[in-house]
Amino acid sequence: MLFSIIIPIYNVEKYLKESVDSVLAQDFTDYELILVDDGSTDNSPAICDEYEKKFTQVKVIHKVNGGLSDARNFGIKEAQGDYLMFLDSDDFWEGKSILSEIEGIINKENPDMIIHSFTYFYTKGKCVEKKIIGDRRDLSFSFKKDFKELISNNIYYPTAWNKIIRAKILKDNNIHFPKGKLHEDIAWCADIISYIDKYTIYDKPFYFYRQDREGAITNRICKKNIIDILSIITEKQEKLSKIDGGLSYLYGSYIACSNLIPLLEKGERESCFKELQKLSFLLDFHPKKNSLKNRLLLLIYKMLGSKYGSFLIHYIKKILKKH
Repeated sequence: MLFSIIIPIYNVEKYLKESVDSVLAQDFTDYELILVDDGSTDNSPAICDEYEKKFTQVKVIHKVNGGLSDARNFGIKEAQGDYLMFLDSDDFWEGKSILSEIEGIINKENPDMIIHSFTYFYTKGKCVEKKIIGDRRDLSFSFKKDFKELISNNIYYPTAWNKIIRAKILKDNNIHFPKGKLHEDIAWCADIISYIDKYTIYDKPFYFYRQDREGAITNRICKKNIIDILSIITEKQEKLSKIDGGLSYLYGSYIACSNLIPLLEKGERESCFKELQKLSFLLDFHPKKNSLKNRLLLLIYKMLGSKYGSFLIHYIKKILKKH
């Protein structure tokens, strides 16, 4: 079997059929679709069971609620495919020849990982494509050689669902998603770096990433979002410091926290700023091809520090938004 597509599911009855149907619409059949019901309390479990009865490719796992990471880990453990793909249950694919085209890439190049483009999707119908850009002539498609360039060009993005990875790499090296943490993809994408040799790129932005679903955990700004990101950075910094470009990978997550802390309740900010300040050395590892906008942000942070720099940028954004 070539592909195992893993969909973690929790209370998404409104979106689940669109997600599952987008996979079942493929013109390629050598795959299994693993639906991991993570203790849903709505009609999602029944929808999963209906699909399993109708389609031989569908395999359903019902489990006690353990969160997104735990559901994905269950799927990985049960997967039989040579390559793993992840699809969140409120997202969907567009196109019927996705798997057959990816099969062609695998047969030709035999990569450990394929990075693909995606599309930001808003419920009101707005779509924004995020295509992988950059001068391909600079890439050798050896992951270790190209890693710094992939970070500089924002090609290696900290999400699991825009990567197709050889299953053997995860299983042989016991790589899993950290249970109980938000933004688990940052940690997972950090963990696989050392084990990828050959990679390639699939340009089609077939994955539609829903941006404004009501109730989505990552759409809420709370202290746990920031604390979890900062703890992942702290856990991974030593290992990534030994990889050329490794700390630049963490830079983006650090800046994301800097931007989010001013949005917290006043009483929650100070402890987050203290943790952020411990990691301020990451400001020296910004990707070399940063845009002018990001270079200005970096200058502000270096002059004012993480705390006051974050507030200044926050207020500048508010003023610009009004105009």
